[in-house]
Formats: sequence, structure tokens, C-alpha cells
Amino acid sequence: MKTPHDELPPLVVDSQSAPPEASCSTAFPTVARAPENGFYLRQMPDGLTLCHAQAPANDRGLRIDLLAGNVERRAAGGRQSPLARALGLRRHPRPQVLDTTCGLGRDSATLAALDCTVTSLERHDVLFALLDDARARAQTAPPVWLAAWRDLIHADACDWLAQAPDRVFDIIYIDPMFDAPRRKARPQKALAWMHELVGTDTDVASLLERARERAARQVVVKQHARATSIARPDRQVEGKAIRFDIYLS
Repeated sequence: MKTPHDELPPLVVDSQSAPPEASCSTAFPTVARAPENGFYLRQMPDGLTLCHAQAPANDRGLRIDLLAGNVERRAAGGRQSPLARALGLRRHPRPQVLDTTCGLGRDSATLAALDCTVTSLERHDVLFALLDDARARAQTAPPVWLAAWRDLIHADACDWLAQAPDRVFDIIYIDPMFDAPRRKARPQKALAWMHELVGTDTDVASLLERARERAARQVVVKQHARATSIARPDRQVEGKAIRFDIYLS
């Protein structure tokens, strides 16, 4: 299915500063110098990093780090957090969850830390490469929750759900990339860069329809607090800045 990010030019890996054994797990073209415009990937000694040619000279780029303690902090609210309440973890612990839009991996990792068994899908080449690299680096000192994040799959969610009929998931989770509503503060760099890189998910209504056919218990869609729902949900769980729309199967 064609999406906005299909129109972007291919990104490159700048391996100039990488150690000899470093390599990118996804087959991007390799160049000696960074491009003059747009995004590019740099293989740094501490991991694969997304960089932007127009960023300030001291900008360190965007790298996913699963060992920095951020996952544990996000999971600290336990089953009282809006995410845990949306998934019904108090009544139904340890569900099988499919994260169809993994992005930077924050929700997949948090779900694993909340004792969910997680399978993640990411269709964007660059995001998948960053995630794959982060998971490989995390294996050097794996946190307890990493074992619950079973699979990371490079695939379009609609296509994968159509082609994997034998996989059963209690919950299917969708965190679509939408145009953000008006806000006073500038978005975090990670979110701003993701939006520029990926664009908006124009096929999310089709994904929701397919997910509702496949989820054993429910589909959970993460939204901005003021966003219009994709379809009429069965119930909602609201947080400070986000909302979870819940669709029962």
C-alpha cells in the first residue's frame, strides 16, 4: 500500500566514523560523506543514528537506546497508567499484544515491561533499522523485560495481518502518525523528526478495520487528547495529553 513516505528519496549510511566491524542491518547505500540536504544514517560507535543535514553542528542526532532506564520509568505507573488501563491489564494480565506501528519502540518496550508478550511491526525502512540496531545492542546487557518483546518484523501491518492468519493476539495496538493539533510548545525532536520522515498514516482506517477482524479481545488506538476518533469507539481511557480509543472484537 502506497504511503507518504514512499515519496522520500532513499537515505544513506555515512560510515565514516564507524568502527571497521560496524554495519547497518538494512541494505542502505553507503557513502563517505553526509548529504547536503535531508536525513541520513550514521553508523556511530554507540549505535546507528539518524541525522539531519540542516540540524545544528552540535546536534547528536536520534538514536534508540533501550538500556537508558527510560522504559522502566515509563512502566513505573504499572497497571494504573492510562496505557495499562486501556489494555485491561488488571483483569487480563500477560496478554499477547501486536503493536502494528512500532515507531521508535517506546510503547512496545513499555508493554513488554508491563508483562505483555509483544510482537511489533514497523514498515518504514529507517525506523526498522534503528529499532533492529537498538535491540541488538540491548542484548549486551538485556533487561528482564526484553525477553517479553518477542519479535520485531519489518512489514506493513495491513499486509501482514492479511498474510498471517494463524497468529492470534489478544490485543492489537495502533499508534498512528497524524497531523498534530495546535499546541503551544514545540514537539520533542524525536516526534518532529518522525513526522517529517514518515509523514501521516493515511491508511489507518483500513488498518483498524483489519485489526478488528483479527484481535481476539480488543483493538486499542492511541490518539491525541483532542483528536477525532477514527471510528466510534466502545470506550475510551483519557490521559493528560493522549487518549486511548478501545474497540471490542
